[in-house]
Amino acid sequence: MNKILKENIEKLEELAKEMKVDFYPMKYEVVPIESMLDVMSYGLPTRARHWRYGQSYDYQKMSGEMGQSKVYELVLNNDPCYAFLLDTNSNIINTMVSAHVLGHCHFFKNNYLFKKTDNKMVYKAAERASRIDDYIDRYGITEVERIMDMAFAMDRNIDWHKGEYRNKYPGVRPFVKNKNKHSKEFIDMFKKNNITTYDIKKFPPYQEQDLLWFFVNYADIEDWKKDVLEIIRQESFYFYPQYLTKIMNEGFAVYVHTELMIKLDVSPTDFVEYTQLHEKVVQSGGNKFNMNPYYLGFRIFKDIESRWDEMHKNGESDITGYEKILEVVEGEDDVSFIRNYLTEELCEDMQLFVYDQSTDMMGNQIVEIKSKDLDDVKEYLTKKLYNYAAPGIVIDNVTSYSIELVHTSSNIGTLDLNHTKKVMTYIYELWGIPVNIQTVSEDQEEVHITLDESGFSI
Repeated sequence: MNKILKENIEKLEELAKEMKVDFYPMKYEVVPIESMLDVMSYGLPTRARHWRYGQSYDYQKMSGEMGQSKVYELVLNNDPCYAFLLDTNSNIINTMVSAHVLGHCHFFKNNYLFKKTDNKMVYKAAERASRIDDYIDRYGITEVERIMDMAFAMDRNIDWHKGEYRNKYPGVRPFVKNKNKHSKEFIDMFKKNNITTYDIKKFPPYQEQDLLWFFVNYADIEDWKKDVLEIIRQESFYFYPQYLTKIMNEGFAVYVHTELMIKLDVSPTDFVEYTQLHEKVVQSGGNKFNMNPYYLGFRIFKDIESRWDEMHKNGESDITGYEKILEVVEGEDDVSFIRNYLTEELCEDMQLFVYDQSTDMMGNQIVEIKSKDLDDVKEYLTKKLYNYAAPGIVIDNVTSYSIELVHTSSNIGTLDLNHTKKVMTYIYELWGIPVNIQTVSEDQEEVHITLDESGFSI
């Protein structure tokens, strides 16, 4: 890091503290694009290797080379907070990025969701990656990646409210039934001599949402496989708040960098370069059907500031607009943020609407605006945020004959059949008995998808 950038960062941190921006100790690294893409693809500086990370790296690299996107910053939720700056950026751009990540770090430290995450994940992920490397040496890359494939297929089906660390079901004791009590056809489905079941009237005792937790604690598989499943489950808990606060987090970071860059004493030439990039960040974007989260979050925060400043001026609020912003940052997520603070006036000004996309007989894409109503827009913007953007799937009942799943979010949309079959295959492999999932069709008719020794049936 050169002297000018270092001095600018020191000034920014002083100004940020004066603004009551509360951040972890900061660690800045100026890195080449390859290092930036590497961390972006893995989500962490060191993480267990898997083919999908390489796929993400190639996609990010190609997008940058084709001019579709450019990486300016990357910051990690950790104590200390790690911020990566691109070595090809100018000093003023990296100065703006540094101001931006201070906003992110305040969000990581103070938002209620992030307070439940492991802010030492950077170090723990490296240790876990080392464990998985040991498993690869012992059991081979193919076997380990197979278990990782299973985990990634279900890693968003966690139960955030029950938490990362849970006790097993009380009063549930395993026992073994001899398979000879079953027919020869049924016996052929199992690789092992015995079937593990559980001494309880209904197992699980209630519908279980955290699929990986269930298999880690109750599947009859080797300990190293359980460890791999649990590693990826824990990392999913770490990333969950980032998904559920994307609009807020980016909007607040833009707000912070805007305020800090105005206060920072830079040359007119540098300020022009900064404003050119800033304008790109806070634009709605060229695609009306894909809202820029930076723009949406920033506009809502500025609207909050304006409205609460006016109320404070009129004696209708005890706090200023900025104090209200800090309160919102601490206690909201994107769903509540949009539901509580997106106004009719803001919706009209940003020209937000709900649309439907279809294909005609000639293969042409047809876009139809369905509604501009505020409540409809709020529902549209938040619908995909629920349940980590994964279909709600719960384990309803497990016997020695089958494992029964229920699709609980069918009101939001139907299941993707290809992905559903893949997940069912993994569950079949983990548990060793027929798998059935209850869902609904597009016509809202009840449908059962079953996987047994004969294959899939609907």
